[in-house]
Amino acid sequence: MEESKKIGATDLFMLLAVLIWAVNFTVIKIALREFTPQGFNGLRLFFASLLLILILLVRREGLYMARSDLWKAVVLGIIGHTAYQLLFIHGLNWTSVSNTSIIMAITPVFIALLSTFSKQERIHWAAWAGIFSSFIGFCFVIARQDRAFPHSLQDLKGDLLIFAGSFFWAVYTVFSKPQLERIAPLKWTSLTLAIGTFFYLPFSLNDMVHIPWKEVSLQGWSGLFYSSLFSIAAAYVIWYASVRRIGNSKTAVYGYIIPVFAVLTAYIFLGERISPIQAAGALIILGGVYLARSGYRFFDRKKKTTLSKTT
Repeated sequence: MEESKKIGATDLFMLLAVLIWAVNFTVIKIALREFTPQGFNGLRLFFASLLLILILLVRREGLYMARSDLWKAVVLGIIGHTAYQLLFIHGLNWTSVSNTSIIMAITPVFIALLSTFSKQERIHWAAWAGIFSSFIGFCFVIARQDRAFPHSLQDLKGDLLIFAGSFFWAVYTVFSKPQLERIAPLKWTSLTLAIGTFFYLPFSLNDMVHIPWKEVSLQGWSGLFYSSLFSIAAAYVIWYASVRRIGNSKTAVYGYIIPVFAVLTAYIFLGERISPIQAAGALIILGGVYLARSGYRFFDRKKKTTLSKTT
């Protein structure tokens, strides 16, 4: 419990997960030059879920889950992996890496609201201030995208799919929290991912069968390996270990950092441009993350000091 009140190993691992996901947007964008969206996503989900299940078996943790938890794993697996991944891969295919990462930065707001409405967490006003300031930074980042304003739904379809996917991921995160009180993050992630992949395969099987295996370059296979092993298998476990230790909202606020690294990576490898106002927004986001994660400690300390002086 004490670790949840200070910056430590959990935060460092979350920063690692954030970096993995930020780079992953560009990795996928490059890989989609050689794969169809469904072919690529079907393969990476299959490989990632197979790897996690094998790790569970090697660790002898078993696949058993109580019936009361199983139906929740099925529902949340479909929401957090099947539906979310369908929205994410098509959204990223139809919009830029910068837009994808920036729009997904709204996820912590969804998570904070769902956590509050479901009465899982009471969020300190300092954390709300951090969330709000990070959202202001998010607005700065999207203020200059150097592209024409979209005039039709067709122009916006990628952005709208990413926005919807962010909500699905928030639902999955918030309603997984009670299960993580009883089930280890590795086991919960492995089983819900396997379930979500099972329901995803009918959408991707045809594309997977018709992948031109011999024509895919080493770069394409490397992207698939990175996205499967690190972006899904490793980062998902880190995410839910953090949810278990420090809660939904304090974990989710790290999502605001992803655009900072994702936009930079896209600029370097894809030539997507960033502007000074986006850089300013990135700094605001970083400040908001600190305030939401640990800023309340300053106010709590100040309050305790004031009380001690009056007694």
